[in-house]
Amino acid sequence: MRRPLTPDDVEELFTRARTPEQHRAAAERLAAWAEEPHPGDRDVSPASLLVSAGEHLTEAGDVEAAVAVFRRAVAAGQHVPPDVRCYLHGGLLKLGDVDAARRIAEEMRRERPVDGDVYLFLGENHELAGDLREAHRWLTMGARRAFNEIEDGDDRAAEDAAGLLMARLRVRRALGLPLDEYDALVASALLNERATTD
Repeated sequence: MRRPLTPDDVEELFTRARTPEQHRAAAERLAAWAEEPHPGDRDVSPASLLVSAGEHLTEAGDVEAAVAVFRRAVAAGQHVPPDVRCYLHGGLLKLGDVDAARRIAEEMRRERPVDGDVYLFLGENHELAGDLREAHRWLTMGARRAFNEIEDGDDRAAEDAAGLLMARLRVRRALGLPLDEYDALVASALLNERATTD
């Protein structure tokens, strides 16, 4: 039986891997660790190990293999923040399987995720894939949800809103859209920040 793992062990593999071959070797090691869970693993699940393996394969340029590993991570049925399906969604978009990615995104949308990072992750997946309209849709949904939660007294929602609004503004600029009320909030926050640092 292998020794127990921590997130530091996983991070160390990323730090050391520089070439495609090293990323592939790291992915193989992570996938092997996922096949042999240890009861002493701390904050490391088989699904999280598989997600890390998929990220290494993506870095190595083997997106098809990465998607296969992300599918295994989803099938493991364990939570990987913000949602294990976000990684599969991104891989499918990189692979060009837009229909499969859309099905996953719509499944998640129907579930109305409470974690703002889900909306940010999916929005940025679409942005990286060049689908700015869909990126804008996800980032706007996330911003609206975060503002509703702020009104309900959720402290974490303000942090979620900040990240979502910054990404949304970037996408809106790329789309050539005029500033709206959400963009005005970002501009106001940036001006306040600049005033306090001067």
